[in-house]
Amino acid sequence: MEKVNKIPSRIVEIETSIKLLEYLKRKNVMDDGMYNFCINKLMNKLTLEKSKVDDDYINNIDNYKILT
Repeated sequence: MEKVNKIPSRIVEIETSIKLLEYLKRKNVMDDGMYNFCINKLMNKLTLEKSKVDDDYINNIDNYKILT
């Protein structure tokens, strides 16, 4: 049987925020200082979320609900 890679919704949300910031930076909507500040904060959150991932975390269905 094929193994399915599961990615928790919190990690997807953070990565989407990073992509949005990259887009805003390319369109010159935000300056370098604000971009760097936001990216550093998001990268710290992403590192923290990735460090939480283990078998119990992966198997908990609540980690895959996206709040909209």
